[in-house]
Amino acid sequence: MIIFVIDTSRKMNSDDDGQSDLMSESLDHAELVATVELQLSEVDMLQSMFPGPRELVVDDPSVLCDLRDFVEGRTMLLPPKLDLVINLDVKKGHLSMSVNLPHQYPAVQPNMFVRSQTLNRDAQYRLNQELLGYLKTLQKGDLCIGPAITWLQEKGETFFDDCPEEKSKSTENATETKDSKFARLWIYSHHIYSKVKRKDILDLAREFDLTGFCLPGKPGIICIEGLSRNTDDWWHKVRSWNWQKILCKKREEVEITPEQDLSKLRRFSLFEELGSENNIRVKGGGFHVDMGDVFRYLENHESGYVFKEYFGINGRPT
Repeated sequence: MIIFVIDTSRKMNSDDDGQSDLMSESLDHAELVATVELQLSEVDMLQSMFPGPRELVVDDPSVLCDLRDFVEGRTMLLPPKLDLVINLDVKKGHLSMSVNLPHQYPAVQPNMFVRSQTLNRDAQYRLNQELLGYLKTLQKGDLCIGPAITWLQEKGETFFDDCPEEKSKSTENATETKDSKFARLWIYSHHIYSKVKRKDILDLAREFDLTGFCLPGKPGIICIEGLSRNTDDWWHKVRSWNWQKILCKKREEVEITPEQDLSKLRRFSLFEELGSENNIRVKGGGFHVDMGDVFRYLENHESGYVFKEYFGINGRPT
């Protein structure tokens, strides 16, 4: 039987990005305590700035307790990384910023992504690119979540100027009409653990009207399918995040006509994260998944042939 690691525990979430992990290992205990202490001080400041129940949302509040135990010497175990979401109302709309803090932050930049239901894709992409450019102008080693919030409060409304709802819809409809290809991408990642990344992967797939699946763990597997332009835009955003390794193993395309029913080309009815509810058995105390079940799932969706693309061997159900 072939098995691979899957994330179903908080402890595994602490191993989010390979580059971050390698750097964390290179820091001694005192340096890690210092960086985590700075993170906690910034979170305390943010909680005072955003006291509302939905303004600042910590993905797993118990991680804050783990971080404080680490700083105060009650444990030597490196705690999970901190994921949080900050919801902002600007003059012309609402912005939601997802943040993942590597253990060595603020020595390195955090992972940030901003989205809004009322921004079209182009405006949202420009917003994130300009925010990233602004963060690069800050002094290395400075706390930067506060400055990022200030930047969004000052600049965020300008990205709504060029994308009123009707214009956004007409632009997207025009794009769909011009797109003459249907695409399916099979993506491999060294690992997918972070709850923030997993949520963003799901949200972006829905935003771009894509179907498929995400199987978190080590390695991580993703399939997305839909209009070629939408799959390209999704892939452009996802691969720009901080990954140890991520690549497109296989791309499939088929020409389509404007009147063609895309549902007949799709192998998946929605985009979802796979787990036990898909009859994929989780073993080893929640750390492993039966690869025979994964192969069976692919076979049930006319995709058993990609198992060898991912793992170099022919799959078989168990």
